[in-house]
Amino acid sequence: MILDYMELFTYLAISNLIPRIASVSSALFVLLVSLSLIFAGRFVIRVIAFFGVGIVLAAAAASVGAVILGIVGLVIGGIIGFVVGGFLSFVLLPLAIGVASGLVAYDLTQGFVHIYPISVIVGVFFFILGVLLSMKLLSLATVVFGSLLLFDSLIFFHFPLAIALIVSVLMGLVGFWVQDGFEKNHRTGHQFVGWSKRNPPASAVPINPSTSTRQAVRYCSQCGSEIDNPATKFCPNCGTSLD
Repeated sequence: MILDYMELFTYLAISNLIPRIASVSSALFVLLVSLSLIFAGRFVIRVIAFFGVGIVLAAAAASVGAVILGIVGLVIGGIIGFVVGGFLSFVLLPLAIGVASGLVAYDLTQGFVHIYPISVIVGVFFFILGVLLSMKLLSLATVVFGSLLLFDSLIFFHFPLAIALIVSVLMGLVGFWVQDGFEKNHRTGHQFVGWSKRNPPASAVPINPSTSTRQAVRYCSQCGSEIDNPATKFCPNCGTSLD
């Protein structure tokens, strides 16, 4: 009985937090968001989190305000909730990513297996995974979240389960490669990886790896002593001119 009440409470809470894919337009929107997260997540996640968390808290605060002050409380609560939610999304971004990933994972699992404890375990796992990854590797965290949304949208378009899973995983891997490659090249000041290979210019001079890190060693032609200072004009051992 307690488990049934918990399942009902969780369903009602999540149904109010997760926008349901109920039409083709909403599915296309989720698909666009998922691809944005997969391929450019580290750059768009703060914008998505700002509006997502802001809207959720705005709806909750508006409901409370409407009960207390009527239509005035509805407006005031909505504005305050949106501002607070947007602020929290910047300050607590790892928590926002973890909550969003956990909710989507729970909802997907519950839709397929219909076993409440398993759905909760999967949701908690992705919540912890989202928080930890966003603290250490933000690009991978956004890829995981985006792949979950992509899987959800593909299921709406009646893709077979196996095909939807394979496509989501492959797109996630490609997206992580793109984000990771862009981050490395951007950090070192290089341009992003190109698809064509160009030959070096004719004026380029090949570099010998064995001598690229140090000057060529000089020796006295008279006594064979090694010359440490390349500017020395006379051998420090025998005094022979080195010119």
